[in-house]
This record gives sequence, C-alpha cells and structure tokens, in this order.
Amino acid sequence: MKENKSFWDSYASSFDAIYGTKNSVFNSLINKLFRGAMRLRFEKTIQLITENNVSVIDIGCGPGHFCFALAKNGDKEILGVDYSDTMINLASEHAKELGIDKKLRFEVVNFLDYQPGRKFDYSIMMGFIEYFENPELVVKKAIEITNRTVMISFPISGGLLAFQRKIRYKRRCFLRLYSHDDIKKMFDKLNIRSYTIEKIERDFFVTITLD
Repeated sequence: MKENKSFWDSYASSFDAIYGTKNSVFNSLINKLFRGAMRLRFEKTIQLITENNVSVIDIGCGPGHFCFALAKNGDKEILGVDYSDTMINLASEHAKELGIDKKLRFEVVNFLDYQPGRKFDYSIMMGFIEYFENPELVVKKAIEITNRTVMISFPISGGLLAFQRKIRYKRRCFLRLYSHDDIKKMFDKLNIRSYTIEKIERDFFVTITLD
C-alpha cells in the first residue's frame, strides 16, 4: 500500500488529465484510442445512479470526476475517498473551481481501515481494486458499507493492452488483472449471488445488487 500511495501521489496530475479538458491534441487522441474503457465505465456509472436523495461513496475517487458528474446530476449526498493526499487536494480544488464544493465531500482514507459508521446506497470502485493484493477484503468491505448497489471495474487479463499495462506499471505499483473466472471464483468464495459481469472494452464492469 505504501508503494501504491507514492505512485498515485506522483501520478495524480497525469491521471487527472484523462478525464479532464486540459489535454493536448496528442493526449486526446491517445485517450480515445486506448482509454475508451475508462470513459465507458464513467458514462455507465453515471447512467446507473440517476435518483435524487441517495448517498454515494466513490472509493478511490482520484481527482473527483465521478463525484462532480453525480453532483451535477440531481440532489445526492456524495463522498469521495482516496488514499492519496494529492488526489484529494486536486478533487477539492476542482470542486471549488466548478462551484459545487458545498454539494460533496472528500476525505483521505485507507479504505480497508475506514469506518464510516453508516451505509451508503451506492458504492463505486472504478480503477481501484486492481491495486490490491487481497481483492476479497476490498469487495467484502464495500458490501459492508453499502445498502443497495456496488459497482466495480476489473481490468481484463490477456491481450496486447493488458501486456502493455503490466509493463507500464511494473516496479511502480502492484497491479492485478482479471479473467471472468477469477471474478466468479472470488464472488463464490464470498457467497455473492446477485451480480452481473459485463465486458466493456478492456474492463469488466461488475454490478453487485444487495437489496
């Protein structure tokens, strides 16, 4: 975890550009070609949380772009949490720039140690679980703090893009990629029965239904 925190603190600004609007023409092209799954899971998540008066926690919120989109889409209680101080600082700055800082909150937390003292209607974990050596603990924790729905992205193992990603992250931080069977076996072990696994480009978009 310490290695991952150092990596994400240093990578925060570059990661922010993936969802932001300050990309160069070259970076915009790269995003369209190789980061389509990130945009698809972003759009799908926002489309699945449309009600007003619901609570949402974005786990591993990074610079906060999921939170901002949700805050602009109706009246919701939104909390973004991340292990990286730098990411949370970016998220807080962006919220103020957008004039929505009163509509959401951000906290620096170690998720596995986090004790919110309540449950949320929705939990989001996009681009998060692949950096944990014990993903079962992460999924179990998310379920414990959620009333209705948990949404998780799992990067797909195999293929050129997966190989490229392994090389890019090697020695920088821990990274695990998944097959459909890997997810199913994990959920069987955790006795999770109501879920869907949808392939969206190089990710699996997984929805766990709790109510």
